[in-house]
Amino acid sequence: MREVAFWWTESPEETKRRGREFVLEFCRPPVLVLLSGELGAGKTVFVKGMAQALEIPENEVRSPTFSLVHEYSGKPCPLYHMDCYRLSKWEEVVDLGFSEYLEGGGIVVVEWGEKFLHFFPPPFFWVQIGIVDECVRHIRVTHSGGGG
Repeated sequence: MREVAFWWTESPEETKRRGREFVLEFCRPPVLVLLSGELGAGKTVFVKGMAQALEIPENEVRSPTFSLVHEYSGKPCPLYHMDCYRLSKWEEVVDLGFSEYLEGGGIVVVEWGEKFLHFFPPPFFWVQIGIVDECVRHIRVTHSGGGG
């Protein structure tokens, strides 16, 4: 894994901005993005920023913890937002239609992706969000290699 970016943010607004910048700078669809961070770290906030870059209204973006997948029609490509928090086996990810989403020509972003890190096919980005304090986060972006 090669580090491609490292940011500090001091508010949810800054975390959203970094999500937007991430899409504009790094994401050339089709692309897979794995998100990790403890509960409340800002994974969905980061995705809201990603959605802004695709002209998806941020108020439409919700955590897919219970529905497992949300599909958003963006410009120039769709955003597929998945969540592995409640999944325990790779087969469950496959059953969600992971391969079809990946072939859908958009951005596939998977919260709690680290649970199945070794199963996801490269190339992919891994965005790790760490909590420093109530407002401050550090965001480390690495790339698996193999293109992208």
